[in-house]
Amino acid sequence: MSSENGKVLVATDQHLGYANSDVASFENFLDYVSKRSDVGTLAILGDLVDLWRRDVSGLFLEQRESMDKLVELSSSIKVCFVVGNHDFHLRELEDHGYPFKFPESMAPIQVGSTTYDFKHGWEFDLEQQPPIMEALCHNLSDEAGADRTKVYSAFTGLEDKLEDVFKLHGGMDGYIDHLLQGPESRLENILPTIEKAAYASLKPGERLIFGHTHRPFVSADGRLANAGSWVTDAPVHNTFVELDEDQARLFVFDVAGITEIIERKPLSELT
Repeated sequence: MSSENGKVLVATDQHLGYANSDVASFENFLDYVSKRSDVGTLAILGDLVDLWRRDVSGLFLEQRESMDKLVELSSSIKVCFVVGNHDFHLRELEDHGYPFKFPESMAPIQVGSTTYDFKHGWEFDLEQQPPIMEALCHNLSDEAGADRTKVYSAFTGLEDKLEDVFKLHGGMDGYIDHLLQGPESRLENILPTIEKAAYASLKPGERLIFGHTHRPFVSADGRLANAGSWVTDAPVHNTFVELDEDQARLFVFDVAGITEIIERKPLSELT
């Protein structure tokens, strides 16, 4: 996929429907994007909605304004998605009359002479596996995401497939307790492992933008960037990455404007 018609903006991990999702700021961001004449593509890298914590149909009705803004935006620029671990089930919505498709992977995008790849980032998190993510997305009530009994039931029959994951936490009970923590505390101890795995996945000449960890950064060599999140749990949130020619730039969005984060993550932390 080529982006000959403008810059590429990348945002991720909005978690719409989660209590600490900054929905208003994300909707203001979509308005901001719609007013820019230099943007050709908006890429959203997963966990747009939070199906682990909310009733699926109720969530989409509640977030109608955000969805309408995305649909309207897609009439003027390209809007593309990948699924994350919290909205993994959205990949099943393809070919059902929905205005968007939510694939597991996204085609590379060329910006100037540079080609970027995109992933949500669960692929680098050993605690996340498709059977787990799919099970947790099958919530039928707003209480299911916080009800330990229902989460436990969702894993029934998965013990053999997920034995290694459960062992990391002393069994299924320990893993469920771990999953029900807030996103920042759940990821705290494995952030360096995920980031190193993402960097190690790069082949010569490759550049990758991802999400999942809610920790935004651009590597010192510009080959790896995390677009952050739109949840107020994260110390730095409401962030996005802008791809222009051969560089990835990281910004914090505020209704009053945008602020660039110019610090770069040292390669010593990624290798």
